[in-house]
Amino acid sequence: HRLLVVQHVAFFDRARENGEAVRNILAHCREADVTFVGIGGTGPEAPLVLDGVLTRAEMSEMIKAGAVGEITSWIFDKAGQVIAHPVNDRVASAPLVVASERPVVGIAAGENKVAAIRAALSGRLINALITNELTAEALLGNPR
Repeated sequence: HRLLVVQHVAFFDRARENGEAVRNILAHCREADVTFVGIGGTGPEAPLVLDGVLTRAEMSEMIKAGAVGEITSWIFDKAGQVIAHPVNDRVASAPLVVASERPVVGIAAGENKVAAIRAALSGRLINALITNELTAEALLGNPR
């Protein structure tokens, strides 16, 4: 499945206000017992760039603004805070919930994701993690 990033904020605002389907999807997201999310890194080879969601120039701009990772296209900094930027204004995914009382399981692995995973944990965007041994060791400061 592919994430949607709209080109005009006004379009998403209208869809969110007037679209029953959008309201239903967002309601289901709020009611989920558990949420599984992928954690993406940043850089010119990040999925958001390779999938055409962002241009390389936009990704470079986000990195200059402090971006280290993304969850469902919401781009965040090393503290796990969504960056206030027009790129994030275009995201049409369900809003990230900070410090959710329900399980929010991040799924990610690889050296290129360590900063993003650490930020998602620090910012309490996730409260559980599925990863591999090498990534876990890197997160704990014990790289092989």
